[in-house]
Amino acid sequence: MPSSLKDNYNSEYLGFANRLKGSAGVVEVWVEDEYDIPFWHDVLEANSDIRFRITPYHNSELNTGKGNILKNVQRLGPNLVACVDSDYDYLLDRESVFGKLLRTNPYIVHTYTYSIENYNCHPATLGSLCVNATLEQTDFDFELFFRKFSEAIYPLLMWSLMMRSERMENVLPFSYFREVVSFDMPLTEKNCDDALSRMAGRVKKAVDGFAGGYPHLAGKMPELEKRMAQKGVRRDNAFLFINGHILEDIVEKDLLIPLCRNMVSRHIREIYKSRATMDEKRRKKLHYDNITRRSVAVLVASNFEYRHHSELYEKLLKPRIEKLSAMLHGGAGDR
Repeated sequence: MPSSLKDNYNSEYLGFANRLKGSAGVVEVWVEDEYDIPFWHDVLEANSDIRFRITPYHNSELNTGKGNILKNVQRLGPNLVACVDSDYDYLLDRESVFGKLLRTNPYIVHTYTYSIENYNCHPATLGSLCVNATLEQTDFDFELFFRKFSEAIYPLLMWSLMMRSERMENVLPFSYFREVVSFDMPLTEKNCDDALSRMAGRVKKAVDGFAGGYPHLAGKMPELEKRMAQKGVRRDNAFLFINGHILEDIVEKDLLIPLCRNMVSRHIREIYKSRATMDEKRRKKLHYDNITRRSVAVLVASNFEYRHHSELYEKLLKPRIEKLSAMLHGGAGDR
């Protein structure tokens, strides 16, 4: 028997509570953390007319996260749904208990990419993000860069998935993945090909080591690649499926911050090269400084323009939310 309010807090309880408060029809959404709220608010609002109340899951010890949500999956229902990162669980749904829940539970929505950060960092949006950060346009070809980046990291992603599927993640932990794929210099238009080439060399060395050390797993690789292709993983879009925090660090620290810093410096040089008076130049620079003070990290975290560009969003995430919305409308009488 439930012994506390916490034990009773579930979809049915919320349905009764909402009716008592005059909020019938409001659906509570558990997300992993407070930082996930803007993303899920944006994507739910864009694809559903359901009234959602989004809140981070936490228990009395303030434990948050996907694992805690999915351990309480029996509480979900038409008045309480969950939105979580996929991590590797979507790709490895045969091996992962959580993956099976993502596939079968109608009250769970997941990103399909590794995490929300993989959407926020979509290359088709980064040029506009630079304009917002600097009031300058860049000629850097982000989409070409990320195609080359994906092709370089794809073999290591496959080995990372293989190790996870074999319960051998300690052999290729994310800390090592980050070490191999991160760049050792700020990226520019001039040096990115060289930096990509060196990174691809580190990937090849790591992959050759795994293939030599685990030949029985190397023999399984063609089947794994076939399975991953059916999930939407390609050599040119592997960036969508790697650990989102690794991707975000690369995008922010190795790519955007150096690029934007150079663009800001160029803009300021142009101000001081003008024929305006020194006072006018100082006022112009002060105004420009105020506009460009926004953090690149904040701009990335609130970058929802992926919805106009992402194939995975259009084919998988958007239809999933539309399906959830239709199901919730169909069960309105039960809520």
